[in-house]
Amino acid sequence: MYVPADAAARAAGREFALQWDQAKAITAGKAAASRNPVGGKDFVLGDSDFVFGQATRPSAASRYIFTKGGANPNAVEVDIKRTATSTNGAIASLIPYAGFTASVNSTITSRVNQAEADICLVIDRSGSMAYAATETANFPPLPSAALPTWWFGQAAPSPSRWRDLVGSVDVFLTGLESTPMTETISLVTYSSGAGADVGLTTNYNTIRTGLNNHTTAFHGGTTNIAGGINTGVSVLTGPGARQFTTKVMVLMTDGIDTISTPATLAAAASNAADEGIMLFTVTFSSEADITGMANLATIGSGRHYHATTAADLTNIFREITREIPVLISR
Repeated sequence: MYVPADAAARAAGREFALQWDQAKAITAGKAAASRNPVGGKDFVLGDSDFVFGQATRPSAASRYIFTKGGANPNAVEVDIKRTATSTNGAIASLIPYAGFTASVNSTITSRVNQAEADICLVIDRSGSMAYAATETANFPPLPSAALPTWWFGQAAPSPSRWRDLVGSVDVFLTGLESTPMTETISLVTYSSGAGADVGLTTNYNTIRTGLNNHTTAFHGGTTNIAGGINTGVSVLTGPGARQFTTKVMVLMTDGIDTISTPATLAAAASNAADEGIMLFTVTFSSEADITGMANLATIGSGRHYHATTAADLTNIFREITREIPVLISR
């Protein structure tokens, strides 16, 4: 009984997190339950078997408390019933004996929460990001979109990988703004060094401003990915981080770490994982270390994405918005 209950709750919770549509979530949950029969019988769930509400957790030592309904539901509870009075009927005993019941009644409840998250965007602002996605970042020459008098420290050329990235992050932020969840977001950027441009905040416009500051004065530099990860860990474990949230790092690069060794990179990702941080990695352009970044995502229990065009990059950030973890709490 636990398998179909959890399957239905996961499917409904996942669909609800993606679409914020209760009807679609119920349809997904029904389909998942039907694929997991018990006692040789498929489950038939009704709409009333799915209950949407709010799940809160007062402390780390507390269980989640579920309250039905509410303006901003973040959880779905599924009741699976195999009883004599339910639509699915009781579970038939495999070997009924004289004097014993020939069936068993069983009821299971499973609940899925969408966990609130603290998110750190760790963004590459090395010199290669001034080049367009369609060209090789190999200086000289200057980026093809740059004026003859252009130099680092001036506004990023248009088009450029950096401007593509800024547009994609805006889509990411807009997606989070459309959900009822309260996500805090921070911005770390890196080139030769790394720094926290914006601490954890619910004012997403400060993230946009932080990125635009680099757009108007793009300085470039080498690529210190490990430094970016370590700075992101400091933000997500620092005084601004919330105690009971999921920690997510989104790391983006268009190149290869020119400062750290593979072992140093792996150690940085392992340190993030040890701190409970889920690491998503995004590579942009054919020059990026796709294999290495995919390995970091594996270490960080996240997922790797690769983009070759600005449209790819935008779609990836939109997808990551929908990948915020869903948690079974009952």
